[in-house]
Amino acid sequence: MLEFTSFIIFVIVAFVLMIGLFYGLIYGAMYQRLPTRKLKKIIKLGNLNPNMTVFDLGAGFGRIMFEAAKSGATVIGYEIDPAKVFWINQQIKKKIFTSDQVLHVDVRKENLLNANLAEADLVYCYLAPQLMQRLGEKAVKEMRKGSRIISVEHKINNLTPTFEDVKDKIYVYQF
Repeated sequence: MLEFTSFIIFVIVAFVLMIGLFYGLIYGAMYQRLPTRKLKKIIKLGNLNPNMTVFDLGAGFGRIMFEAAKSGATVIGYEIDPAKVFWINQQIKKKIFTSDQVLHVDVRKENLLNANLAEADLVYCYLAPQLMQRLGEKAVKEMRKGSRIISVEHKINNLTPTFEDVKDKIYVYQF
């Protein structure tokens, strides 16, 4: 019986992992953990304050969201993978009861290309190259004057970054 139970647990875990892979392949943004050094840099570059609305597109497990929320900013994550959205919601509930600070965070199970970028002062993203290009086209149409995108790893073609960290591949775009 123990062997059968172990097998069932293995199948369930494998199934959950396959769902994550499936979502990444279909929507073009595989999860990749952001190194802590880069996380600290992009948060600093964000120059966040409590009056800002920040979007984390392709939020993954919410690391950027929760780090950005420490500034007092309102942070909204967009994530298509239901398992990751569930995880982030559990973390939100946990942090609400254990944090000394009120965190203004929300996650939306939605395709990041459906986000209304006009609502954001700052957009963080760590996306696949083809998705970055689609985001760039959308941003040019929707983002307000003065708003910014901070991208990790991939540039947006046809846009010139106002700041570029060549070593860590971090790019800031001002609209």
